[in-house]
Amino acid sequence: MDIVKKDENRILWFAMRATYRRELVAKRLLDESRIENYIPMLQKIMTVAGKKKKVLVPAVHNLIFVHTSQETIQAFKKQVPYLQYMMDKSRGEKSSPIIIPDKEMENFMRVVQTCQNDLEYLPVGDKDFPEGARVRINGGQLDGVEGVLARTGKSRDKKLVVKLNGIILVATASISPDSVEILGKD
Repeated sequence: MDIVKKDENRILWFAMRATYRRELVAKRLLDESRIENYIPMLQKIMTVAGKKKKVLVPAVHNLIFVHTSQETIQAFKKQVPYLQYMMDKSRGEKSSPIIIPDKEMENFMRVVQTCQNDLEYLPVGDKDFPEGARVRINGGQLDGVEGVLARTGKSRDKKLVVKLNGIILVATASISPDSVEILGKD
């Protein structure tokens, strides 16, 4: 059953691509149309006109999340053809747009906003990403965020990894063991 076709007026988080690094242009147009959207951003030091400045840039190019109904996004896409659905191809010929559950998106946004510059963005299917126990953080700025506790790369420290439905993994800086509640296996 295709969740999107079931109710075209239901508000969902759609994972989308804005081709050729036009995610910020798409964001501006979505904002002007009062359509909620989200791009994970990070701060980089760049040289602008010969001076070093801190600049907010997309953490992952071409990636934008849009929170609206399918009917609204379909009408918007007609005006902005470079904004494309990311498709779930696991269903073969009947691929469908990738939908992010509200709770997963909320966890992802909280981690990105709280730990903005201390994050690692990992592609889904990364060979170095070990599957681990599902956990919830208790206390601190990430209180209530759920994810997977794992080691990434060569780090000895355990990190909280938040996974978005086949799109991307984001790993925080090291997590204190005192704040971790084990929920079970992922």
